[in-house]
Amino acid sequence: MNKENLEARRKAKRQAKNEARITAEKNQKPVKSITISIEWKKSRTWGTNPHAEAQVVYHDGTHEHRGGYTCSGCGYDKESTVIANIFNDFFKYKLWNKKPEELEGGHGSNDKGPAPYGICVFAPDLPHYAGGIGTNCYYRIAEFIGGQFSRIASGNSFDVYEYKEV
Repeated sequence: MNKENLEARRKAKRQAKNEARITAEKNQKPVKSITISIEWKKSRTWGTNPHAEAQVVYHDGTHEHRGGYTCSGCGYDKESTVIANIFNDFFKYKLWNKKPEELEGGHGSNDKGPAPYGICVFAPDLPHYAGGIGTNCYYRIAEFIGGQFSRIASGNSFDVYEYKEV
C-alpha cells in the first residue's frame, strides 16, 4: 500500500463525511416551535453554568425532547452558547435555504450584509449560529430565519425562552 493511495482514501473519507453532514443539516425536520428551558447550576470554579433542554414541536406534528446542553468557563456569554447549540441542532436547514448573499454579514461591526450578528459563514459549507454573543442577538436571528424569539419566564436560577414560526 503506497502513501498516495492511503492519502487519497483518507481524503475521500473526509469528503464523504462532510457531504453526509451537509445532507443531514439540509434535511433537518422543519420546526414549528422550540421551548428552551435553562437551569443555572452553581460551580465552584465557574460561578453558575447553564444546563439547557429543548422541547421541539415539528410542523408534521411530532415532538422531541433533547437535553444535555451545557457549558462552563468565564469571559463570554454562556447562555447564548447553549442557545446557539440548540439552534445549530435544529435550525441549520434554515441557513442552507438562504442564498449566499443573504448570509453575508453577521460577523461583527465591519461586516456588511443583511445577516444579523451571530450568523456565521466562515466557509461556504459551514454556516452556523454563533455562541457567546449575547442572548439578545437571538431576537434578530430568529426574525432573520422566519420566527419570533421571546423570554417567557425567568427566576433566580432559571430562564425559559420560546421560538415560534411566524
